[in-house]
Amino acid sequence: MRAASSAVAWFSSQATGIWAYARPSGCCARNPSTTSGSGESFTTSPANSSTVRSVAAVRLPSPREREVGVGRGVAVVTDSTCDLPVDVVERLGIRVVPLSVTFGDETLISGVTISNEAFYERLAGASRLPTTSQPAPAWFEEAYGDCVDDGHDAVVSLHVSAALSGTVDLARHRAGQAGLPVEVVDTQLVGGALGLAVLRAHRVAQAGGTVAEVVRAAEGVRDHAQSLLVVDDLAHLKRGGRLTGAQAAVGSVLRVKPVLQVVAGRVEVRERTRTWQRALDRLAELAAEHAAGRAVDVVVAHAVAQEHAAGLWERLEQRLQIAERLEALMGPIVGTHVGPGAVGLAVVPADA
Repeated sequence: MRAASSAVAWFSSQATGIWAYARPSGCCARNPSTTSGSGESFTTSPANSSTVRSVAAVRLPSPREREVGVGRGVAVVTDSTCDLPVDVVERLGIRVVPLSVTFGDETLISGVTISNEAFYERLAGASRLPTTSQPAPAWFEEAYGDCVDDGHDAVVSLHVSAALSGTVDLARHRAGQAGLPVEVVDTQLVGGALGLAVLRAHRVAQAGGTVAEVVRAAEGVRDHAQSLLVVDDLAHLKRGGRLTGAQAAVGSVLRVKPVLQVVAGRVEVRERTRTWQRALDRLAELAAEHAAGRAVDVVVAHAVAQEHAAGLWERLEQRLQIAERLEALMGPIVGTHVGPGAVGLAVVPADA
């Protein structure tokens, strides 16, 4: 099994070298000091200021170009809760709008001013749990503006469940100010399942699909994916408001390892297990039930829990016919809410 930050056998034939929107090493919003959606502020590095482009510099397609469909088709935009590995994002040219994480008075931009690995190092030494905030509006302006610059005809913008974040509402607001049509989709997903939706949508877009076809590809994942999670400590989900106090008490008082599931965009307790080994067994068993003998695409994501991730892969390989697979390290946003030690699983039929 390859390292958690690497992709395994995904879209390897489609490597294009297209520029990716959000890189850990560096792009930034147009305004180097920008207020995030929650009212917090962040400052970008002056060393990165050369990557900033003015809104006025964006070239809009002419009416004739839009009439005859000249351009590069549909672009896919998402946010950093999709937890796609950096090498996949950069190879496929998927634009990722980053959310932010705040430690005390310092706000850092997921995947831009703090990497996944650095986040967990910082979290281990933190006296208080960090908080997260939705993207600054300038990130959407930059992402949609870059799609115009690159000659795309339209954008499909796929985002984390509205029940978990205000990101999709912000995307809809900024879409109305973009220089091209933008279809914003509340995927009702998060983490690896959102990543699967983004990859499916990108594949259709690269094949020349229309906006409706790209949206349908993402909705196919939403409608047919199973998204499961086991955490080491439910306190993170409770504190972030993603799980009720009563649900969190199940894990803390009884000292069990609950199997959680994303249902209609919300995190719910599906069942309870006593040990990590049993929890991993149940993840694999539930995935096999969901697959029902069909080939499936699988994402395993973890929060610095490589040993548990490896154990889950072993179980999945014994029970599933895996068509495409991906392993990822959960980023700062998801990692803040699930805490270190968590393991997530997303499974969707390959023909869905």
